[in-house]
Amino acid sequence: MQELLDLVRANPWPFAAGLIVVVVAILAENFGNGDKRGAGGDFDLPDIDWGGGD
Repeated sequence: MQELLDLVRANPWPFAAGLIVVVVAILAENFGNGDKRGAGGDFDLPDIDWGGGD
């Protein structure tokens, strides 16, 4: 484990670039055009139900 941390400390750019790619992929999956709800064609973010009971 210490060797891996030393490698990341010595050359962080490939690991940072990989992390950025993962974050962009998650954002593209969540906010992309792939999910069209309803017949109107306008995409709206879903309402979040936090389980409040009301």
